[in-house]
Amino acid sequence: MNKKRLMLYGLIASLLISSGFVYYKITDDTYEGMSIIPEQHKDIPVYQGLKPTKSNYVSLGNQWTEIYNFYLKELPELGWEVEHADSALDDNNSKNDWSGFHSRWRKEGFDGELWISASYSQFENYTEVTFDKTPLRDSIASTEEAKTRDRSD
Repeated sequence: MNKKRLMLYGLIASLLISSGFVYYKITDDTYEGMSIIPEQHKDIPVYQGLKPTKSNYVSLGNQWTEIYNFYLKELPELGWEVEHADSALDDNNSKNDWSGFHSRWRKEGFDGELWISASYSQFENYTEVTFDKTPLRDSIASTEEAKTRDRSD
């Protein structure tokens, strides 16, 4: 009788634990607001120490310059070409140094443009990094679409 009761308790405990795990996985909203998840691409490295949240990545402290330099070095080695890079280091006002950087990248075979930006939150003491995938628009096709749309209005 004690063996059956013990087995029943073990079964109930394992059901509770597995139910908790399933609930956690179902309600986990990490990556939910992201248009691209770098971990799913071999050619988009994630800077060491960045932790994913619902819509971006965060790291403790002011690390945006290290992150900026990391991507300027690593992405070209993986075949990416920088389309645009702009940072707070480009101006002479040190009061802006917390504002971070914005960069746009293209790579043959990648459907779209990769945007990476980062900034430092002085109040929260963390660096926030955003990865975004935006579609490339053919300017000729966009012009034709606009003409068609104007004629139908």
